[in-house]
Amino acid sequence: MMSRNRYKVAIIPAAGFGTRFSSDTPKQLIRLKDVSIIEKTISAFEFCDQIDEIIIPTNDAVRQQVNLSNYNRKKIKLIPGGDTRAESVYQALKEVVDEEALVIVHDAVRPFISTAEIVKLIDEYEKRNADILVYGIPVYESLKLIDSETLEIKKSMDRNEYYLAQTPQITSAKTLFEAYGQSLSNNFFPSDECEAVERYGGRGEFIPGSRKNIKITVPEDLVADKEQLIGNGFDSHRFCKGDGLLIGGFKVPYKFSFEAHSDGDIVLHALIDSMLGALNLGDIGTNFPSTEEWRDAPGRKLFSLAYQKVRNEGYKLLQFDVIVIAEQPKMSEYREEIIRSLSEITSVPEKNIGFKAKTAENMGFIGNNEGAAAMVISRLSR
Repeated sequence: MMSRNRYKVAIIPAAGFGTRFSSDTPKQLIRLKDVSIIEKTISAFEFCDQIDEIIIPTNDAVRQQVNLSNYNRKKIKLIPGGDTRAESVYQALKEVVDEEALVIVHDAVRPFISTAEIVKLIDEYEKRNADILVYGIPVYESLKLIDSETLEIKKSMDRNEYYLAQTPQITSAKTLFEAYGQSLSNNFFPSDECEAVERYGGRGEFIPGSRKNIKITVPEDLVADKEQLIGNGFDSHRFCKGDGLLIGGFKVPYKFSFEAHSDGDIVLHALIDSMLGALNLGDIGTNFPSTEEWRDAPGRKLFSLAYQKVRNEGYKLLQFDVIVIAEQPKMSEYREEIIRSLSEITSVPEKNIGFKAKTAENMGFIGNNEGAAAMVISRLSR
């Protein structure tokens, strides 16, 4: 029977408490930005048109916290889970009426799966002749066989012969129900669906997975959810009589300076705007208005104060790209000095700082050599 015509059920076991996570809060309920881990996982399946039903074996704590108001409640069913993952999946399988249905089992704490990957798995299952299809990734690190008690290395293994099994895993409801039934009746608790199926003669195959599809097991795994933000900034100033232009903290020799309330460093000001904008913290004008307090304020000082706001939000500056637009002087001649100065001020490695010099092709106030402008794109990360 073609899989596109078969009823498809996603089973998301979520009854565990995650003892290795070292938290009083079940790890399914740990927040990722504005939603919990389990809510993020559910969303990928809820938005998948090919999934007809989602069954979630869970515990009281999770059941009370999961907000189903954002989902299609007709599609989602919460049921009591078992003492083990295997028992929870088996309980869910008892809820599947059609034994010819396809079941897609996925760990609740693998929140980085995408709807597109779920569709890919279903489509691939239709093409294969396997009893169960497993999402997984190759082993890249060196692999050792050890004594579990002494940790002595017994043998170096050929990593090309091994894959790391992930979820989702897809098979028929009948196949999995029988495999889990036999396993549990023999007091055997499979670590995943493939182990249950292959133990009783089933044939499994892999489909290449994604390294982003990690299982949140310990707190360090949350690093995978490092949020990155992009900001844009712009600043421009007219020229006035002076002896040089401050560009990224470096004084470029010239017959003019910038006319400004502070020091007029267009690059640092644009960088500040880009960082603040990425975090919706206003701009340089709202944070450092044209008052006596900020008269002649060095761009370095303004950057330091703005960056403290960024750090207070839990972010840091990873990278930024600068464009300076001016007819004169030729900024490209001072590229290395400007990047070096910016790296010293921001603590961003020089290799992560881009700098380009452009002209206005004799158009506008910049083209008439009445001033200069800068644009900056910055990347922030938690």
